[in-house]
Amino acid sequence: MSASEIAEELGIAHAAASYHARQLATAGLLKIVDAADRRSSPGRPPVRYRYVPATGDRLDRSGGADELWEATARELQRRLHARTRHRVGADAEVWMRPQDFETVCDLAQQISDLIHERARQPHAKGAVHGSVSVFAFELASSH
Repeated sequence: MSASEIAEELGIAHAAASYHARQLATAGLLKIVDAADRRSSPGRPPVRYRYVPATGDRLDRSGGADELWEATARELQRRLHARTRHRVGADAEVWMRPQDFETVCDLAQQISDLIHERARQPHAKGAVHGSVSVFAFELASSH
């Protein structure tokens, strides 16, 4: 996405979107992608950014974990209210062999990587506006 597209999608000023996108790119959370084929007018093509999903592991989430999960739950509620078609759903609290749970975690990571790699810009022609949430975490044992 370009800074203009980010600004339009979020309803913020272009300067703010551009500044924050550059800061996120400098931090390695976004990468600048080639946009030479997307030029719509003479001059320099807009700088385009793409999220780098592998950086999520580098973020320090040691503080504010409860707030992060609460915000995630609120966002999921917003998306559920906006859904138009249910495709797949799964939720489980289970006991599994460690190697099976590891397989589930690996598959969840593959899904996360795929959705970020294949994401298109908002409102792209032929794109489906969808929501995919993937969580896999261990729970405290209760006796």
